[in-house]
Amino acid sequence: MKKIEILLVEDNADDAELTRLAFETGDIVKKNQIHVVRDGVEALEYLFDTQAETTLHLNHHPQLILLDLKLPKLDGLDLLKKIKSHPEAKKIPVVILTGSKDMNDWTESYGLGAVCFLHKTCDFDKFVEAINWIALGALEEESSVSEMEEKTQNNEEILLVEDDPDDAELTSLAIEKNCNSVKNKIHVTRDGVEALEYIFGFADENIDEDTPLKRRPKLILLDLKLPKINGLEVLKRIKSHPEAKNIPVVVLTGSKDWMDWTNALSLGVVQYIDKPLKSDQIVDAINLVNLGGSVQETKNGRFLLCAPFHRVDSSTKGEDKKGDDKK
Repeated sequence: MKKIEILLVEDNADDAELTRLAFETGDIVKKNQIHVVRDGVEALEYLFDTQAETTLHLNHHPQLILLDLKLPKLDGLDLLKKIKSHPEAKKIPVVILTGSKDMNDWTESYGLGAVCFLHKTCDFDKFVEAINWIALGALEEESSVSEMEEKTQNNEEILLVEDDPDDAELTSLAIEKNCNSVKNKIHVTRDGVEALEYIFGFADENIDEDTPLKRRPKLILLDLKLPKINGLEVLKRIKSHPEAKNIPVVVLTGSKDWMDWTNALSLGVVQYIDKPLKSDQIVDAINLVNLGGSVQETKNGRFLLCAPFHRVDSSTKGEDKKGDDKK
């Protein structure tokens, strides 16, 4: 087994032990490869030479950081800010592992560059699968960065579903400049009908499990506010198809509706990115998908993100649902 170091920042001893057990159950990472710290200050001292008078230098460079948000001394979001503002440390993938159901925590974590958000209340089997998929990604990244870049350049094209031409151009440029992807590998569609026609050949409600795929893009970048057929409906049709459901979907949207978040995550998107987009977020999303590609081909259902809310009907009033959560 290749040596990998994972930093787990968790103040709850039971949660820390459960996370270590999840890694061991998957037989990818051994217990002695996981370093546990109990608060934000201890994490900073582990990562950085905090005695330096000027620039902080990295003392340790783990391949992955699992970060609780509710930490003593220095909370998780403040720690994440410090990590992502450091020129070297910002490259370390950070996974948020928390019991928080505060949507502000979700938005701020993703805005700061966290690669995904795992909720502590997920059932253990899903948690084991998610945690070990992430660990495998970190292992592959450590062993073959150049292979990952080659995959980004040579594999099937990326489908970008975006009706705003300016957003489409900015996203395409970010992919080309940062992911070794040439422009003709990015196919842009402007509405939900066009996206479904690109994947299945038609867009009506007759798409079922026997419908053959016309094209299978490597990755789908999906806006939610689309003309003709909205993004959530496109996502439902993709994720209800036995082959298309394995295509990773990243949501890129300006929607601030919390129901869009919960529905998209429960339908199986691998990441949810708020507009305006940052290049680093696009790169992280594409690299994360590349690292998980081999796992996705062999597992039935991948639980990268465990949403803290159950899926809700889009007709439900947000105020009513928020009130229910407080009960």
